[in-house]
Amino acid sequence: MNSETEQRSRANVWFVAGTDTDVGKTYVTALLAAALNGQGKRVGVYKPAASGCNRSGNELVADDAVQLWRAAGKPLDLDAVCPQRFEAALSPPESAKLAGRSVDEGMLVRGADPWLRGEFDVVLIEGAGGLFSPISDRWMNIDLFQQFADARLLVVAANRLGCVHQTLATCIAATVRQVCPDGVVLCQTQNQRPASADSNAAAIARFGPTAVWGEIGFGASEVPERLVRQILVG
Repeated sequence: MNSETEQRSRANVWFVAGTDTDVGKTYVTALLAAALNGQGKRVGVYKPAASGCNRSGNELVADDAVQLWRAAGKPLDLDAVCPQRFEAALSPPESAKLAGRSVDEGMLVRGADPWLRGEFDVVLIEGAGGLFSPISDRWMNIDLFQQFADARLLVVAANRLGCVHQTLATCIAATVRQVCPDGVVLCQTQNQRPASADSNAAAIARFGPTAVWGEIGFGASEVPERLVRQILVG
């Protein structure tokens, strides 16, 4: 193990991935960052790559990165939060191709270094899309997760009909790669609570390898205390 990997293994690092896109992953990560920051913890937030960014003058702005940065108390700067930004609303590698660029895999990993130098108590790394979504030409999010020694994995799923299958498929598929997600969070992404939301968590716990650590309602302003405790245990 090289010195950089040893350094990463000592940090309390959490990789947050979704079962799909638009499942509330950024929302959950931001709420979690705000809760930890509110407890006086030094929170680092890192979004290795983002697509669908907005252009402001000569700059591309990743709204997800801004949300995370503000929730964490504005640590470092936005370039450190999200070093690789692309405009088209596609997967990062496809968005990069349209811009005549490519996702720098080395930077996906090295970009976390400013957050892993001992200045932060907890570092939250938010992937792009689902756990098995491409984040570069060669890597999926799960590949990037595996670059961070001893990082823990939190899976976010939308609490709606179909959630059970998507969550079980994600968690069980991860075990094929010798990865077992540490916890699942269910996020209600629509105002009207679907009937299936009453039973999704129990079904996932019954059939899956991973515990459900909490449910977050639509428009919630905080995360369950159990989730915060699990993150702090590391």
